[in-house]
Amino acid sequence: MKVIGWFFLMPLSLVFALWGVHGIVDFTANMDRGLKVNGQEANIEQIRQAYQQRLAEAARSYPSGTPDTVKKTLQQSLIDDFVATALIDQKVAEQHYSASDADVIASIKSYQGFQVGGEFNKDAYYALLKARGYSPEKFEAEQRVLLKSRALEGGLFVSSFVTAKEAAWLTGLIGETREVAYATIPAAKFVSAQKPDAAALQAYYDAHHTDYMTPDSVHLSYVELTVPEVAAEVAVDEAGLKAYYDTIKERFAEPEKRHARHIFLSLGSDEAATKKKAEAIAKEAAAPKADFAALAKQYSQDTDSAAKGGDLGTQEKAFLPAGVGDAVFSMAPGTVSAPVKSAFGYHIIQLLEVVPGKQKSFEQVRAEIEPEYRRTEAERRFGERQEKIEQLAFENSGSLEPLAKALKLKIHDVADFHKAMEGNDLSVNPKVVAAVWSSDVLGGANSKAIELAAGHVIVLRVADHKAPTLEPLNAVAARVEAALKRELAAKAAAAAAADLSKRLSAGESWDAALKTLGGSTAAAKGKAVADAVQFSVARSIARTEKETPHDVVTGAFALAAPAAGQVSVGQKVTIGGDVIVYAVSAVKPGEFKPDDVAARTKLSQRYAGEEIEAYVAAMRAKAKVSIGSTLFD
Repeated sequence: MKVIGWFFLMPLSLVFALWGVHGIVDFTANMDRGLKVNGQEANIEQIRQAYQQRLAEAARSYPSGTPDTVKKTLQQSLIDDFVATALIDQKVAEQHYSASDADVIASIKSYQGFQVGGEFNKDAYYALLKARGYSPEKFEAEQRVLLKSRALEGGLFVSSFVTAKEAAWLTGLIGETREVAYATIPAAKFVSAQKPDAAALQAYYDAHHTDYMTPDSVHLSYVELTVPEVAAEVAVDEAGLKAYYDTIKERFAEPEKRHARHIFLSLGSDEAATKKKAEAIAKEAAAPKADFAALAKQYSQDTDSAAKGGDLGTQEKAFLPAGVGDAVFSMAPGTVSAPVKSAFGYHIIQLLEVVPGKQKSFEQVRAEIEPEYRRTEAERRFGERQEKIEQLAFENSGSLEPLAKALKLKIHDVADFHKAMEGNDLSVNPKVVAAVWSSDVLGGANSKAIELAAGHVIVLRVADHKAPTLEPLNAVAARVEAALKRELAAKAAAAAAADLSKRLSAGESWDAALKTLGGSTAAAKGKAVADAVQFSVARSIARTEKETPHDVVTGAFALAAPAAGQVSVGQKVTIGGDVIVYAVSAVKPGEFKPDDVAARTKLSQRYAGEEIEAYVAAMRAKAKVSIGSTLFD
């Protein structure tokens, strides 16, 4: 049996995890009953936080407010993600999947972020964990969960395969290319020809009242508290800095280390025989003038260290297996131990050297800890002021003046604050928007302290609430006319596209068909004109094409293959009302090579991915999922 030398890199009691893999569904949390999967409760706070993040991202694409349909889609997507995670975790537990210590340690060694020069580095490991705000225990515990889930998925991957016939069909479909030409008919080309009369303008205005409402606005006042502002007030004095050093000095202590060798025997099937053999080797190794390194090369079953005479390097006690560490740190240099049992087998140990621990002095680390002290002190003071601002906001609910005066904060004003207003980040923040238009705040009360981000809190109040009102037609006539012209122009572009498609389908050439629109297949010279028909010559494209518009790619591959000498024609309307007409003139299937193992493997993986999705879907169909009506409130 080969025992890997890196068992001595870290404590075997630790387990390991990938960032944030677990915690999505917290089955030990006593949360409100907003989402349950097979009777187990989800961590509602994490779901709501994730929803607020996605909602804030979506708000940037909808300046006038995120549509309810988009919100519902975001909510359903989150629910699906969380339920799938819960079901996989439950299946892993049900099937008793496990991850050994060896699996966990292999995972840590393989992660490049913990390596220096291609080798695992303990300092890099702890530094990265600290930077991400993870304790080793939490990070490592989650890795074991991840490895168990991967074991489940791995079983599905191993059982997945694709036949030669399926591979040929899939390769032909996935690797297919199509000869495609297309033209873009801009709606702008038809705008100037639109001359709507007064009746048409009135009719459009009447049908689109919601587009011509004044914004729901308020006069917003707020105070804000930030860590950087507090940090600017922090003065560093030697006494305070030294006191801080005393609280963290153990971080700058280098613990005692010891340099040892060992001869390792695995437990095997007959532990008694192994122990007896270990005792004989220990007696031989302890004899005067015995060559421990030679004996390690002869007897040790830890092949990595045996080649180096059993050398384990210089290690801290915490990075040696239980039992071995105790023995190494109780020996005197030059002595040989009796057999020591660990979880892996028996060890005969020789201690070579003791490296005493060291403590860096305050003077040695002063420059390093001063910025940390400033930040820590600022965060402490910020926490105190945050509690104070919350208290004052409640006690003086009708005014911001008392808390602004007490904490020396500036009151900011936005005279006409409304949702998604340009140049104001608060207007797209879901927490702020919800607070501003809550009944309490609209009624004149201060809001609660709102945490916009870590270290950034605001309290707000509103006055002069202006509910939306319909603007008169004469005030928005120009906007109404422009909007109606765009709508009519888009219809005209669609009609022109339909005519172009009909001509191409009838066998007319691109050049002849485009002339009816004032277009041409000739390459345009100079800068493109905004309202001119743009033509792109036929070329071969794949499904993964990036240079061709996405609408053209998806549309072209959705068309039926054309008959010889003919074209298949389709069209898509863009968001701006332009119409793209595309024609497929040839289809070439992807080439299948029976001996291409890599391609077959990729296809098998594709099948496996679909099977995993189907596996989760089957579990979901049988699962009892309870979703509370207030989940996203």
